[in-house]
Amino acid sequence: MSLGLSGIGLAYLGTGLGILAFAYKPFVRPDTPGSKAFAVTVFGCALWPISLGFGILVGGETVSALAWSGRLVAPTVLSVGWFVLALRIGNGRTPPRWLVGALAGYVAVELLLVATNPVHSIAFDPGAVTASGGMGSDRNGWFWTQATANYALMTTATSLLAVEAIRSVGLRRRQSALLASAVVPAAIANVATIGDIITIGHDLTPFGLVGSAAIMSIALYRAEFLDVVPIARQTALEELPHAVVILDGDGRVADYNGVASRYFDAGDGAGATAREFFANVPEEAVTALETGTAGHVQFALQTGDGERHFECTSSSVDRRDEHTGRVIVLRDVTERIRRERQLLEQNETLSEFADVVSHDIQGPLMEIRGSAGRAVRTGETAYAEDVLDAADRMDNLVEGLLDLARTGRRIDDPSAVSLEAVAERAWRSVWAPDVDLRLEGASTVEADPDRLQQLLENCIRNAAEHGRADDGRTNRGPELATDRAATSISSGEVLVGRPDEPTSVTIRTIPGGFAVDDDGPGVPADRRDRVFDRGYTSAENGTGLGLAIVDQIATAHGWSAHVEESPEGGARFAFTGVTVLEEFEE
Repeated sequence: MSLGLSGIGLAYLGTGLGILAFAYKPFVRPDTPGSKAFAVTVFGCALWPISLGFGILVGGETVSALAWSGRLVAPTVLSVGWFVLALRIGNGRTPPRWLVGALAGYVAVELLLVATNPVHSIAFDPGAVTASGGMGSDRNGWFWTQATANYALMTTATSLLAVEAIRSVGLRRRQSALLASAVVPAAIANVATIGDIITIGHDLTPFGLVGSAAIMSIALYRAEFLDVVPIARQTALEELPHAVVILDGDGRVADYNGVASRYFDAGDGAGATAREFFANVPEEAVTALETGTAGHVQFALQTGDGERHFECTSSSVDRRDEHTGRVIVLRDVTERIRRERQLLEQNETLSEFADVVSHDIQGPLMEIRGSAGRAVRTGETAYAEDVLDAADRMDNLVEGLLDLARTGRRIDDPSAVSLEAVAERAWRSVWAPDVDLRLEGASTVEADPDRLQQLLENCIRNAAEHGRADDGRTNRGPELATDRAATSISSGEVLVGRPDEPTSVTIRTIPGGFAVDDDGPGVPADRRDRVFDRGYTSAENGTGLGLAIVDQIATAHGWSAHVEESPEGGARFAFTGVTVLEEFEE
């Protein structure tokens, strides 16, 4: 082998290895969009000069055939890689699988032909290649067939990149223009070789590929075509606090960020259908997101962190007036919903507080008014104690209501309370001369004394307002209670009695708690579920607050309140779940 041929062979090898070095970055960043196609392109470019250099330096029939086989496969590989890369960049999405499969099939046909060439000699004539020492070529029918196909792929790819450069602005325009121009040096050298424009007896295309590789390196390392824009977009996508899912034109998941993978099933990930990805989302919400029929979609789902609420937008992605997919942004609005509910509950609590105060303050006020009236009429200062007691009661009532509003309707520090003593105070506070009070089965319960008294007052007041309604009886007011006698309490003893058949209220211990019974008309079965509703009343001048307050106080204690028929045929307000500390019967 002459020194000249050795130099050309080494030049080919050096050129191929130099081009192969440009594949470093795609291999260290395999997840970058388009990097795999770029690596294939660089490999095809490098295979061309390496095959020629190997054939020249080694020689021989077998080596020459192998070298020319590599020379035939190289332009096919780089053309396919370049075409896929242009599609990825120009269309902004991964080429469809069927197209990638067809291109891979084209390369496979090329490899099959050169591998079986000794049998059929369709790819090239082994004798002609060996006679040229690996430097010449056998430009037969297959050579021109694959050259035509490769030029078609290269032309289409370059056109896509050129169009993208025209449409884009700024950095993306410069990047696309660089890649579109990268094909020019190799194309000029290849046309000069095939057309025998320059007759030097060697293939000039590998040296043209040096220029192409240099331009590609500028796009790769300087303009960072596969680095800045896709990586910046991916970083922005991952940094978003919201879940982002991208659907392609077929409704399949093309991409999603880490937030989305935490909240949703994800199915098979990229390539899964929207319904597979959003498996734990209500079906109607998935349909709205897929089709974009609703601008904003709200739904709730159960996650490992409990129930989460989402507000979603589904935006169509269109390219050249053609629908190519959707971008779905799902915002976690759980905290906002929680704050809204908290504000609503606070507003309701304030409203209830105002209603309760205006309603339940009447008892102590009437007690103050009655005691003060008696003191004026009799001149006895002893009644001043009743006034002071009622004032203290009002103060405790307001303070208790404020504490209840602040602590979320819970009573956290109950104490041992005599049901008998609280019942007497409640009855005296109500000023209901038309009501007889009995106590059966005295007991000590765990409760807030003022709130328990408020509960009993409202039950007694309810009996006074509704009892004996069928007989046309009415409460004759606090002025008739001035001569009422106080008596002691014992099991079954009437505390106060009036001669004209008053309504009887009995406070009894029952399993798990106590009950307030009366012998009035009772509550119809079809209305018992409504009596604790705020604003519900059957009285003409009723406020509908009394029994609602009873239910609220029971709930604050952790008790259950329900309405039944009493043994006397009237109404029973039963309270269960009560902690009974002491219970006895005489």
